[in-house]
Amino acid sequence: MSSQRDRGKRLADEVREAVAKTAPAGTPAPLLDSASPEEQAARAALDRARSHAMPSIPASSRLSSAKRAVLRALRFLWREQAAFNALVLDAIDALRESVAKERRGRLLDEEVISRANRAQETWTGGWERRAAIQDGRLAILEAARSAALAAPSGSREPVPAPETTAKQFPPLPPGVYSLFEERFRGSTDEIARKQRFYLPFLAEAPGPVLDVGCGRGEFLRILRNAGIAASGVEMNPIAAAACRDEGLEVAEGDGFADLSSRPAGSLGAVVALQVVEHWPPEGIFAFLREARRVLAPGGLLIAETINTDSLSAWRAFFLDPSHVRPVPPDALRFLAESAGFVDTAIEWLAPVASEVRLSEDSANDAKLNGLLFGPQDYALLARVPPRPEPA
Repeated sequence: MSSQRDRGKRLADEVREAVAKTAPAGTPAPLLDSASPEEQAARAALDRARSHAMPSIPASSRLSSAKRAVLRALRFLWREQAAFNALVLDAIDALRESVAKERRGRLLDEEVISRANRAQETWTGGWERRAAIQDGRLAILEAARSAALAAPSGSREPVPAPETTAKQFPPLPPGVYSLFEERFRGSTDEIARKQRFYLPFLAEAPGPVLDVGCGRGEFLRILRNAGIAASGVEMNPIAAAACRDEGLEVAEGDGFADLSSRPAGSLGAVVALQVVEHWPPEGIFAFLREARRVLAPGGLLIAETINTDSLSAWRAFFLDPSHVRPVPPDALRFLAESAGFVDTAIEWLAPVASEVRLSEDSANDAKLNGLLFGPQDYALLARVPPRPEPA
């Protein structure tokens, strides 16, 4: 009898071990809020089936103790079925989870693609609208410029500008250069902050100031705010029109021609900021001679350009497609003195930030910094000899 009880106990232990090995491993993953109705229905069916994977006797049923004893005694009859039920439920649940993951991934991909498409449409639409508006403005301005040049005029023939471009190619359209300046020259506030350096030199100018190549009019606004009489001349019709819209006195045309049309000694100062590098040497010398002629005794010339002695400044020179050649400080000074100017001086401008420069631990480091990261610009200041004192 004892032997029979031992065999029954071993049989029950084997059934429990087999069922434990084949039962689903762990609690199924919870359903997400985004689960579809089909997923929810499948999970409910699996939960119901899992509760019947192995026979059980509720404790509240009649004669439950006796029934559970019989069930334990006959467990060898259904242990294979219980294992099969558990394996099937586990496989079905894995398939359901795989389908759910694939659906979630597909929904996520569709949402990401949809967001990217909306963002691209928004950005592209805004850029296209801005580009269309800008292109329209430039087209109108350039068309008006072409019509004005084609129309007959009673004015005298302008003095031709110094040759700056290859004869076989037309110059850059004014609209293209205006866009270039907007992108690379810097904001008007930044340019004005640098140009205020020249204001003290012009406080006692013996006449009005002419800003040759005044661009967007930053320096003219500085002079107007300081109460100094000034006008400008600008070749780019778009920039010249924008200056006039602000109430600045700006003529459209070539600076050399404008100087040639003025009486001798009629100006107190001639300013050319970032201009001479757009001319060949013969054009620079012709400009300097005309500036010397129109300046009153004691008048001042200011010519700012890129510092060729600093290698880091060469990038800015070659970035501008309208630059002809760099002008070293000694060369510009020599040409000015040859044109009749005196008291010439060089002012170094636009220093490089200290965090960009090399650490200086020796005299050689300082020399290298000066060569690589010297001031980015310089200005030549030169005067017309003053009127001799009466004897």
